[in-house]
Amino acid sequence: MTKAKQLIFILALFLLSDITYSFFEYYYIPLDGDISAGVLPLPVVQKVLDDPFGFHVLSTGEAHINPNRFFSHFAFLEYMQKAPLLLQKFTNPITSVYLSCAIIKIIIHLLFLFILSALISKTKEIRDKKFLIAAAIIVPLIQSNGYWGHMGIIDRATTYTFFYALPLILLMLFLMPVYRIVFDHETTKISFSKLILLFTLSIILPLSGPLIPGVVLITTGLIGIHYLLKSHQKGNDFSLKNLLSAFRIIPRQLYLILVPICLVSFYSLYLGRFDSNGADLNIPLAERYLKLPLGIYYQITQSLGVPLLLIIIGINTYLIKKQVCSPEGQKLIVSLKWIGLFSAVYLLLLPFGGYRPYRPNILRYDTFIPITIALLYYYGKSTFFILENLKLPKRTIYLGGLVIFFAIYINSDQLETKEYRCEKACLEVLANTNDEVTIFPDSCNVMSWEPITDSKLSETNALLFKFWGITQEKRLYYQTSEKK
Repeated sequence: MTKAKQLIFILALFLLSDITYSFFEYYYIPLDGDISAGVLPLPVVQKVLDDPFGFHVLSTGEAHINPNRFFSHFAFLEYMQKAPLLLQKFTNPITSVYLSCAIIKIIIHLLFLFILSALISKTKEIRDKKFLIAAAIIVPLIQSNGYWGHMGIIDRATTYTFFYALPLILLMLFLMPVYRIVFDHETTKISFSKLILLFTLSIILPLSGPLIPGVVLITTGLIGIHYLLKSHQKGNDFSLKNLLSAFRIIPRQLYLILVPICLVSFYSLYLGRFDSNGADLNIPLAERYLKLPLGIYYQITQSLGVPLLLIIIGINTYLIKKQVCSPEGQKLIVSLKWIGLFSAVYLLLLPFGGYRPYRPNILRYDTFIPITIALLYYYGKSTFFILENLKLPKRTIYLGGLVIFFAIYINSDQLETKEYRCEKACLEVLANTNDEVTIFPDSCNVMSWEPITDSKLSETNALLFKFWGITQEKRLYYQTSEKK
């Protein structure tokens, strides 16, 4: 076996091991407290499903939760209704539910890894050495536990995986042709079938996750500024005439891709004004801005994940400037400046998204995901560039530091099973009892955010357990700190 084939084998084995481990981490995550509300669904969710594009809301002015997030609700409901029942052909009802949650998360995990690795290596061939190196650089930083609470991409709660990770990763897929046009100066025409797909996504995505419209409009605005500056570099001033000239140099493909999704994003933001979710708990905009600095501080200081990522980004940028400076290296450093600008604008606009008690300082891992993705991209791209261009023996030293960096992230991402085993034991009791009401200890939650102390509050969960076939009849339950 040649050295190249040995390297490919080692990289493939490393990736397969990490992905398998991540799957088990996803499997052992307990069920979140919003699953039953979205899967049955509750009447408040049904209003979203009955009005996909918000036309009823606009005509009546009647507010309800998430009027601009139909596709996330629909995808979640369809998947969590059908996937467990399909898997029950191969396993028992309880296992089928946990498997369903793990499968959708690992699919999103793999899609994210593929997109980022393709952007970094400039190849989509998964057997290519460059692709495997790029994937190996990224994969330790996709945290399922460990530093997930500050730099997580895929939510531990399956419900919110459909509202944050899934739409954002699909948006990355949507923006890949834009990336190739703007960053790689690709001039190939987009096929008609691909345009149809992009147009379909331009309708679906802004009416999915809460972050999509803002990310789309900020990204599009920065692309416009990029071409304006490009026109200015040619000696044109910022007069109205030259401003129009700048718009003329924007490739036609970008208009075809970005204009529809921007229009739907504006519509989605307007529709969001009729969102009743948390409206009674909202606080003034000025107060939200006062909370944001604390959110940024906590995001950076409460775990090692984000600061360590920022440190390696700083080291990479220094090495590119001092050791492997080239036009490609300069281009990378410029991309970091654009990431910084995107992050600043995104953070400044974030308070307009409203206030949630579970996100007291506005910024949290879930609203930080777009910045996390951007930082992971630059980290991966710059690391890949340095490994390709740094000369020996400095490359050996750098590689050694990189191994230590990987080890810290891998070590932090420990498998956790305690809450899962406790919850599963409760579900097994429900599956085998004939009691109409069962009492559980409050040592773990059973498909809830906190212990259920009134059996009436378990009714929606009980109906879903019956729907999934875990119980034959509706079995209510509640939890108490007293011993059974």
